[in-house]
Amino acid sequence: MIHLLWTLAVSGVVLALGLSLLLRWLGAAGLPAPCAVPASAPRGCEVSRRELLHVFSAALLFRLTVFLAVAALACLVLYPDTGLSWTTDIWKKWDAWHYVGLAELGYTGYWEDGRPLFLVFFPLYPWLVRLVCPLTGHNTMAAGLMVSFLCYSAGCVYLYRLAAWELGKGAARRTVLFLSLFPYAFFFGGVMTEGLFLLTTAAALWHIRRHRWWRAGMWGVLAAMTRMHGLLLIGAAGAELVESLGKFDGRAILRRLPAALLPAVGSLAYLGLNAAVAGDPLAFTVMQEHWSQGFCWISDTLWYVLQNALSYYDEAIRVQIWIPTLLLFAAFFPLLWYAHKRFRSMYTLYAFAYLVLNYSLSWLLSAGRYLSCALPFFLFAAALTEKRPRLTALLAGGMGVGFLVNLWCYLLGGQIM
Repeated sequence: MIHLLWTLAVSGVVLALGLSLLLRWLGAAGLPAPCAVPASAPRGCEVSRRELLHVFSAALLFRLTVFLAVAALACLVLYPDTGLSWTTDIWKKWDAWHYVGLAELGYTGYWEDGRPLFLVFFPLYPWLVRLVCPLTGHNTMAAGLMVSFLCYSAGCVYLYRLAAWELGKGAARRTVLFLSLFPYAFFFGGVMTEGLFLLTTAAALWHIRRHRWWRAGMWGVLAAMTRMHGLLLIGAAGAELVESLGKFDGRAILRRLPAALLPAVGSLAYLGLNAAVAGDPLAFTVMQEHWSQGFCWISDTLWYVLQNALSYYDEAIRVQIWIPTLLLFAAFFPLLWYAHKRFRSMYTLYAFAYLVLNYSLSWLLSAGRYLSCALPFFLFAAALTEKRPRLTALLAGGMGVGFLVNLWCYLLGGQIM
């Protein structure tokens, strides 16, 4: 009975917000809808190339500072007298092992138990790492870190441009600050896909917002080759296209539809990889069972997350995975509710789909890492803290502490994944 009531309550609240967002979009598209709100106009400005270069440099400097601090910690404290290899190898944890294996051996050479289990990892990042390897003396870890550092820095540039266009330069600085201090943002500097997905998604959203549909589509292809959620950019493009027209103009939509649908090409490339390696374009759906992963309706996901947060048998896992996973949803969902009438539908619908899909997994171990790339939420946080310096300091300080604590646990081999 309790589970049934929970399912009805959670599903009802989630669906109510989704319906409200959909009706608002329909109203902005010119249809009569009870939740119609006029589409918001940009309140900000374009940013000069010089300022964008400063953003890139500051982001890269931050990434290098974190790397050097971790390297010093590894070589002087955690693993003294073991050589300089730990400056990079300390980042080889969890999925990083598999990205290194894929970059070095490829999808046909990196198998386990006679099966291509690692088809669940999308190909663009390991391919880029392999491409960069000659520049690092074929040090795969160094190549992976280089790709992540540069992608993170370029991603911050696009996110800054987007936030400055919507909200102004002050909000743009807060957006990048919140992104960088998010408690799981250290993954942007690891051998993981976060930096690349940040870049491809931020660039696609920027071009969608400026109605440069083909550029947005090309970035969307790259995003869809980085993570499955890259496909959500099709929805963001469709929402902005219709909202910008102010009506459902069939001819205008059809002219731009091929560009809006381009991210599907990235997904088709991934399916083609599955077919080439395993003989089945949907092989990844079987391989992900190795990680006990599959679809699970959001109320059921939150139910087992709640149960594990309260009573999981391993205290470390309970504190490091399940409690943060529950708290993150409790923070992100109200933030979306705050933003749903203040931002254009391309942001709110994308944010809703991204949050719900990430919390619709049968064994959600990496919610924090996934949400580090939930870019609209950082714009929402910047809007929430407008002219609220104390709240800005509190939020940035709290996230900064979380960043350091999680990074420390991660480096010590904790359940931060």
